[in-house]
Amino acid sequence: MRRRLKLAAGVVGLVGLIATAGFASNTFTDVPAGRYYTDAVDWAFNNGVTTGTSATTFSPEQAVTRAQNVTFAYRYDQNIVQPALDNIDNQLDDVDNRIDGLDTLDELSCTPSQVAINDNGWRCADPVLTRSFTGAFNYTFEDTDSVGWDSSLAIGADGKPVISHHAFTTKDLELFVCDNPTCTSGTNRTLVTADNVGYYTSVAIGADGNPIISHQDQTNDDLELYVCDNPTCTSGTNRTLVTADNVGYYTSVAIGADGNPIISHQDQTNGDLELYVCDNPTCTSGTNQTLQTTGAVGWYMSVAINTDGNPIISHYDLDLDNQDLELYVCANPTCTTGTNQTLVIAEALDFGTSIAIGTNGNPVISYHDNNDRDLVLYVCANPTCTTGTNRPLVTDGSAGYYSSIAIDTDGNPIISHHDQTNRDLELYVCADTTCTAGTNQTLVTTDSVGYNISIAIGLDGNPIISHRDATNGDLEVAVPVFTVTGIAFD
Repeated sequence: MRRRLKLAAGVVGLVGLIATAGFASNTFTDVPAGRYYTDAVDWAFNNGVTTGTSATTFSPEQAVTRAQNVTFAYRYDQNIVQPALDNIDNQLDDVDNRIDGLDTLDELSCTPSQVAINDNGWRCADPVLTRSFTGAFNYTFEDTDSVGWDSSLAIGADGKPVISHHAFTTKDLELFVCDNPTCTSGTNRTLVTADNVGYYTSVAIGADGNPIISHQDQTNDDLELYVCDNPTCTSGTNRTLVTADNVGYYTSVAIGADGNPIISHQDQTNGDLELYVCDNPTCTSGTNQTLQTTGAVGWYMSVAINTDGNPIISHYDLDLDNQDLELYVCANPTCTTGTNQTLVIAEALDFGTSIAIGTNGNPVISYHDNNDRDLVLYVCANPTCTTGTNRPLVTDGSAGYYSSIAIDTDGNPIISHHDQTNRDLELYVCADTTCTAGTNQTLVTTDSVGYNISIAIGLDGNPIISHRDATNGDLEVAVPVFTVTGIAFD
């Protein structure tokens, strides 16, 4: 292919040389001006194809011998064709060298969130989207039996949200299954009715794509887990996991790197932080681990799977001498050992913690500071959070209740929370990965809303938030809408 290109380019180059060569004046005395061969003879002489029959004659009417003919052809090839081809070859080599100096796309090893761009050489770049808040849709779904308590939202494998919640009137565990990714409609399913169940619900999507819901049976003070048989949970099995002592408070479920669920919960009899580690994806068996016993720990907890595949759990120590925000960092996937770290001291914490793992691999934890009644974010400086920065985000004296955090499509934290003064649902949108700046948006103001919040990022990249309307006892879903107004590359 390269030789064909050279020959084709050589012919084009040769035609260009013939058409544009600067000819000398008539060299030979026997080649008069104006004859049909005058310019051709001058070109042949000037380009070394012919030297004439003498220094001053060409003998245009003399026959050409076979020896002369092959000599003309040889000189033409050596003086015209080969230099033209060499010139083209040099140009192609220069292009090859410049291409070889660039990284190939395979060599770049871009992360899934990066794109390859060429600005004086190929490189991986992080797209930075400029998005603007344009409004929010709020949908009311269940309006009987005082529902929506302890709601928890996850995005199904099909992109459709599912929302676990507690029906206060009937004392049942329920699951709302959305019909579409923005949850404009759906079906509410009653999962467990025996005893007083469905407290402190937490939902995740199992390795098989089916919802799995941790909750407390408050009649027996047990930790329980409902395992759906299919993505829409038309049937399933409720499992009692831990019965000793008064357990199952403030449950939080996540799916481990091995596909098995883990459930953090509080033993309120002993004031301990505990973790139930399932042996398989449907949790037919497992082991309950007591993680932290010092203080009155395990309040308002939230669990996530760290970048190393190990669980990490934010929680409060509400011992009167402490009142701390703490983080338990497991040393292995089943959390047989780990370290409890005190992050923030004496903040008089309540109304929940929420943890997520940032795109940089570092945890971020939202919580409510009950002393100042602020929404606060603790930003870890490394994956195990040995150090970090505490950032007050909304400081108007009524924010941060029931906070829930997720990582937005731009890699920045986004936090839904309740404004206690106005009884509104609000959303704080961080401007960067460590939330050094951001904007607080009011989403829903009608009635007393924004209780028992849970947030996730929907299939379209916009957040979707479940919450309770305390005025009407309803389960509601808010869908903020952000439009992309610009894109740049880091």
